[in-house]
Amino acid sequence: MDGELGQTVVVVMVSVANQEEAGKIADLVVRSRLAACASTIPTVQSTYRWEGKIVNDQESLIFMKTTSDKVLPLQEAILKVHSYKVPEIIAISVTQGFQPYLDWVRSEVS
Repeated sequence: MDGELGQTVVVVMVSVANQEEAGKIADLVVRSRLAACASTIPTVQSTYRWEGKIVNDQESLIFMKTTSDKVLPLQEAILKVHSYKVPEIIAISVTQGFQPYLDWVRSEVS
């Protein structure tokens, strides 16, 4: 949903090795105004195939709220500090939401 600032609000999901890494990334992206907010789920169970093996890991998951024009710079910042070789970084466009919140996200990253 585009607002008065003309940017689509986006939620960027990133899985990380642990809560410490999640906190480091969350702090970096909010301080840098690449995300308005970063919410962390401390422990998720992930099952995936990596290098030919099925892996079951406990990870942390970060949901970062930003705008479409910040996704690439946000990704670049994450990649500089992320411990994974191929981190999950997925951007999902927000099509509807509480307008005052969406406007706040846009104002925090502008």
